[in-house]
Amino acid sequence: MREDLKKELHFIIDSINDDETLSILKEDLATYASQNNADGLTPEQLDELDRAIKEADDETDLQDWQSFKRQLENKWKEG
Repeated sequence: MREDLKKELHFIIDSINDDETLSILKEDLATYASQNNADGLTPEQLDELDRAIKEADDETDLQDWQSFKRQLENKWKEG
C-alpha cells in the first residue's frame, strides 16, 4: 500500500504546474518530514489523532482528483 500511495502522490505532484502551489506543498511536506508531530501530545490528543486518521482512511464520499481539480477551478472562476 505504501508504494501505491507514493506513486499516487508522485503523479499528483507531477501534474501540478504552478510554482507557488509547489512551493507551498514543499513547505508543508518538509514540516511533516522533519519532525514527529505527535511528540508531547496527551493520551487524549493521541486518541483524537488516531480517530481522525481512521476517519481519513475511510474512503466513503471521497472525490477523485479530476473532480476536485474542476471544483477548485470553478471556485476560482467565481471569485
